[in-house]
Amino acid sequence: MRVRWMQFAVASLVAGGLLLSASPAGHAHWLTKFLKEAGEAGQDAATTAPRLGIAALDEATAVLRRLPATGDRRLALAAHATPEGHWKFTNRDGDVFTAATPDEMGRVTRSLAPDAPDGRPLSLYLSEDTVFLKPDLIANLPAGARLYMVFGKQFFPLVRSGSGTAQNLFVRVRPQVLVKVGGKAVFKETIWQLERRLPRGKVRVLSLRPGGAATLAPQPRVDKSNGLPLADEIDPGRLSEALASIGGQTAIVTGRIEGDLLHVIPASGGPQTLSLTALRETAKQADINLVVLHAAKPLQPGGRNWLWQTIEVGGLDDALARATFGDFLDALAGGRGKFKVAAQATGDRRVFIEAKPETSSRNFVDSVGTWVGDAVSDVAGQVVTESVSGFMTSQARQRELDQRIIPGVPSDVQFYYIGALVMGAIGWSVASRWWRAIWPSERRGEYRGSFGFDAARFVRGFVFVFVFLPIVGPFALLAMLLLQLINIVSMPVRFLRHIFGYGQA
Repeated sequence: MRVRWMQFAVASLVAGGLLLSASPAGHAHWLTKFLKEAGEAGQDAATTAPRLGIAALDEATAVLRRLPATGDRRLALAAHATPEGHWKFTNRDGDVFTAATPDEMGRVTRSLAPDAPDGRPLSLYLSEDTVFLKPDLIANLPAGARLYMVFGKQFFPLVRSGSGTAQNLFVRVRPQVLVKVGGKAVFKETIWQLERRLPRGKVRVLSLRPGGAATLAPQPRVDKSNGLPLADEIDPGRLSEALASIGGQTAIVTGRIEGDLLHVIPASGGPQTLSLTALRETAKQADINLVVLHAAKPLQPGGRNWLWQTIEVGGLDDALARATFGDFLDALAGGRGKFKVAAQATGDRRVFIEAKPETSSRNFVDSVGTWVGDAVSDVAGQVVTESVSGFMTSQARQRELDQRIIPGVPSDVQFYYIGALVMGAIGWSVASRWWRAIWPSERRGEYRGSFGFDAARFVRGFVFVFVFLPIVGPFALLAMLLLQLINIVSMPVRFLRHIFGYGQA
């Protein structure tokens, strides 16, 4: 009796879990995610108690507590703007001070750090809700305070550009890379893209040259001296075909972007013009991250200039040695100023990222930059990158690709198959009865030899396990659960019958 109860309980738990993981709303790694979030919740409960009643302020305070206790002469406080327009400040101990007027704002330091010397500068860690929902209130904070934006468990220096209604907020994610604070979803996607790792074995630097190859090897050629990928020469007319052969990797192309056109200057054969729309469509179908380095004079890496010097993209070797896409952009910016990064979703699978110089475009600056780029390319053999455009796989799409066990098959299909197979294994007794009605067992007398008999049994068993069970698995499990439930519900009746029959005897 106890065994049946245990079977029923285990089958119910497995059925619920597998149905959840196999459903469209479920996640393929639901169990891992559950355990991870449970652990993080326990850790946060231990490190942020007592709770402050505002989730965004709790997160900012948790970040504040993880900061080193010494080493900065500034006083660190967490800050949150409420929907009513008031400010709530907290210190490491969780003490809260609310400021609604300029006079109260002036008492923040004395209230939360009474032992701090007068005039000690502030470092304020603003909650993400404050930055996204109440950016206009940031101007009311104490002058001279160093501002940071808390985003999840991370924090970034907050940079204000302009004033009044024209003020824009940026976060510095790298020394030379700024990200504009816009919508939360877009910002989250941008941060993820910048934290995306760039494995050297999946980065391809392409050099377009008429007569070059039509496809690319599965792995890039590597410079033995530094371990960095070497440029692969590809025929411009076969670039789409070449991209299709390196699905899932990152392709870097140098060119001058004008609208939908990509202009390149190969080492031989004259200038070439390619359609960016066609290249992006190919990249989308093959899940490729297509990165275009925009240059005024788009000479191709690996070629030769008129001084017979090897053409190189300035800062590219340093960029390729970096670990993430944000580091890549930071290295390309180099000493030429900062890049401002903006992202735009182009569907559920792709994201367009553009990194431009911090200074706004002006005709004189553009003309001088073009002249300098041409001069450097001709004399020094280096291509000057003026901006970077990335047509990238989105975070949601990349996670789905990473979850795949078998490449080319959607992860939802794979995990549903596994879940249904496990369900069928639990409901094996029911499924096997259905299977025998469809495909009766082989009889030894129907075959001349043992080989044919064993082969037929193997085929029947293989089809049953890997085809039939995944198809009927959920129904077989539900049928088994129903039978178990009926058996448990009818247990008292059977017990009374047993007693009654025993008494009659």
